[in-house]
Amino acid sequence: MRGLAISVLLLACTAVASAQVFDSSTEKTKAQTKYGQVAGYIDQGVYTYKGIPYAQAERFMPAREPNAWQGVRSCRHWGPVCPQARNNGWRNDETAFFYQWNDGYQSEDCLRLNIWTKGLNDGKKRPVLFWLHGGGYTSGNGQEHPGYDGRNLAAKGDVVVVTINHRLNVLGYLDLSAFGEKYKESANVGMTDIVAALRWVKENIAYFGGDPDCVTIFGQSGGGGKVSTLLCMPSAQGLFHRAMVMSGSFLGSTPQQGAREVGEFTAWYLGLTSQTIDSIQRVPYERLLEAADKASGEVGRRNRARGNGVRVSWGPVNDGDIMPGIFENGSERISRNIPLLIGSTLNEFSSPEIDTRVRPAVIQQAALRSQEGDAPVYVYLSAYQVPTLDGRNHACHNSDIPFFFNNVLKSAQMTGATKEGLALGDKMSSALINFARTGNPNAKGLPNWPAFTPETEATMRFDAPKCEVIYKQ
Repeated sequence: MRGLAISVLLLACTAVASAQVFDSSTEKTKAQTKYGQVAGYIDQGVYTYKGIPYAQAERFMPAREPNAWQGVRSCRHWGPVCPQARNNGWRNDETAFFYQWNDGYQSEDCLRLNIWTKGLNDGKKRPVLFWLHGGGYTSGNGQEHPGYDGRNLAAKGDVVVVTINHRLNVLGYLDLSAFGEKYKESANVGMTDIVAALRWVKENIAYFGGDPDCVTIFGQSGGGGKVSTLLCMPSAQGLFHRAMVMSGSFLGSTPQQGAREVGEFTAWYLGLTSQTIDSIQRVPYERLLEAADKASGEVGRRNRARGNGVRVSWGPVNDGDIMPGIFENGSERISRNIPLLIGSTLNEFSSPEIDTRVRPAVIQQAALRSQEGDAPVYVYLSAYQVPTLDGRNHACHNSDIPFFFNNVLKSAQMTGATKEGLALGDKMSSALINFARTGNPNAKGLPNWPAFTPETEATMRFDAPKCEVIYKQ
């Protein structure tokens, strides 16, 4: 009997070994890119690559192609994140528990991307889902939350998931154009970084089993704002084919006059002139950020005194060229053939509300696009009240992310990972996968989801145990 037990045990071990769930072999994970080979790891059948350089850039300068490398580059761990102010959320135990941030390590050499895919260079044309993180245009990174992990979405939908890091805050949006042609793009390099990443995807994603002609850009909060911005940027057109805005319907951009004034005051606080402005590229980041914050405060005070209300927060600057506006002055018409999915959570930053409608900014953006566009617009409202922490966070800002990514269990601290929550995540991730594949989010388990019109305001209300379509009241 003892010999039989040992034999059974050996057979079981052999079965486990043959069904290997994790493999970091360089030879098995080696993948080609335009700039050299990379190695990653295989996690339960999904090839995973992290920290691949998609571009390089000097401070305040436009991104350019990365340097090629010899041999096989290990891309198994997250790349650097853009320098940013310290995350004070860690000071609150419940907040830290709920979000489980990954702050990463900071470096201005942060133009990196991450990929999840089920196949390499296999001729399959998998839809590509290109994720843009939140944090406004000031903070955050592409691996910030457990919900951003692309493994489960790639495994479920046989899609390729890409997340990126790019320049933020003063590094991405300081307008130094008053100091000459050299700095004419400085106000928007944070956005042109993203365009560079999309260009990398177009040129390289087929090596990872992806279809460069079926790319969906999607993002939440500030990431949703970046999606809205890309829809209006001439240089981004042709690099994506569907778009999803999650809690990020921020319409309008910073006028260049105010942004340029912030740049001039920043230089003044640093003791720089038009003759010495190039020294700004060598100023320590902390000192640069301090000067820029002072400059923003000063311009804000002056604007209030003038009574013009011009915004001075970090973000895309309307320079009339690279960035002609965000859903303003007809700037959005350039992408009128792109199917669009827009939504918000029920409670966002507020407590429970009696009103069950989607946010007014979502309706405004959807109405504008449906009137001017040649492609359908779909609207959703994520209303599921997450049960963790005794339900105090409700259907809050960020709470829909793990459901769309099929990461309800991985993000249990946020979602609660209940049976009904897992079922909702299956429906919401299926809707995203179908939208990426066809431009239509209708999916099994959901009621028929019609396209939005200003007359009906048809909206899919995601909730558990029931999802339903609601209409204009």
